[in-house]
Amino acid sequence: MHVQKDLDVADVPLVSAIIIFLNGERFITEAIESIIGRTMTDWELILVDDGSTDGATEIARRFVREYPGKIFYAEHPGHENRGMSASRNAGLRLARGKYVGFLDADDIWMPEHLRVNCRILEEDPQLGLVFGRTLLWWSWESSTKPDQLMDVGVPVWRVLEPPFVMQHMLDAFFACVPAICSIVARRDAVLATGGFDESFRTLFEDQVFYARMFLNYPSVATDCVLDRYRQHPESTCAKADGPVGDRLVRPRYLAWVDGYLRAQGVNDRAILASFRRNVERIDPPLKVRIVKGLKRTARRAVDSLPFGIGLWIDARRSPPPAPAQPIAAALAYRVRILDGIDGMHADEVQRPSPDGA
Repeated sequence: MHVQKDLDVADVPLVSAIIIFLNGERFITEAIESIIGRTMTDWELILVDDGSTDGATEIARRFVREYPGKIFYAEHPGHENRGMSASRNAGLRLARGKYVGFLDADDIWMPEHLRVNCRILEEDPQLGLVFGRTLLWWSWESSTKPDQLMDVGVPVWRVLEPPFVMQHMLDAFFACVPAICSIVARRDAVLATGGFDESFRTLFEDQVFYARMFLNYPSVATDCVLDRYRQHPESTCAKADGPVGDRLVRPRYLAWVDGYLRAQGVNDRAILASFRRNVERIDPPLKVRIVKGLKRTARRAVDSLPFGIGLWIDARRSPPPAPAQPIAAALAYRVRILDGIDGMHADEVQRPSPDGA
């Protein structure tokens, strides 16, 4: 790894921001400037070049020259392309911050992104990461398609103990996975769990990371919208053929999850049952129909049992219960964190609903 970095800089930042990029000269300036414009200034930015062939490399180097000791550039030996996971790991190895956040070169952070998330992590040293709602950003180019908000799908402003979030992602068939640009994580926790698996170069690289983190560390989800995930045909997901690429890579990802659960000695029955349901969805159609038929038969059998016995069986296979903190405590937590932070407008940040979602 070649790195353009002054290692004699004495001031260690609170948080390290990592932007990986492969080309992207069209957007990278806006991504970098969205970090420079933070209301919190105790950060460093590491730009990891994954083998760019356009003007993005020179743009990155220009920012390094303009912000010495604050912004740093790194690339793989020989200016190779090694994929998203290898590039994020390269950034992690160089990071000095207590916390770390990841931003792709075509996305942006809102001004309070680091300040809010670092405040939460500072308040509770047990937390491994914080994540929030992300804006699916269509309006950057056109107003013909409205922007959308990603739903975190879990109770907000509560401490979510493992394996709560992983259980939720499995039960939702990974329909509610946090955007990587929404998180800030404790760097020591990321390193302790192994960071990113470099065999996943593009799709599912974030979900491998989440499995490691959510199975091992508590987290907090917020209702804050502090990042914008740009939607465009040149994005990594779009280039990987979206749903087509998903169907091709998902079996390999589930095989990885199976191996990880075994290696970690996870024997939580609800987690394992949810994992099996995910596997069933990718098996040949005939097997899926057989499994569904068996489930219907089992469901009818449970329904015919006395109420108390059937309820006990359902409880044994239901998702983990919601965190115990009541809604009032969640609202108080939210006020305590956001109090005094400019820019947190009521029309942009929703309150938790009574059910916590």
